[in-house]
Amino acid sequence: MPAKPVWTKISPRHFRVQNGARRVDITYEGAGFQSAWSVYAGGKLVNRHPGFLDARGLALKLATENT
Repeated sequence: MPAKPVWTKISPRHFRVQNGARRVDITYEGAGFQSAWSVYAGGKLVNRHPGFLDARGLALKLATENT
């Protein structure tokens, strides 16, 4: 049976989704009008989104790909 993704709130600006051995982090990086939620997979920046829901969707997709 495949593992289910588990979300963890590290802080108000840092979330993590883990699915088996895959771990994807979302962090809010404040930079004035360039502030965004950054999605990191394997410690590498994958993408930045101004909206949390878009970043969360990408993180979930990355964590559950090919499982």
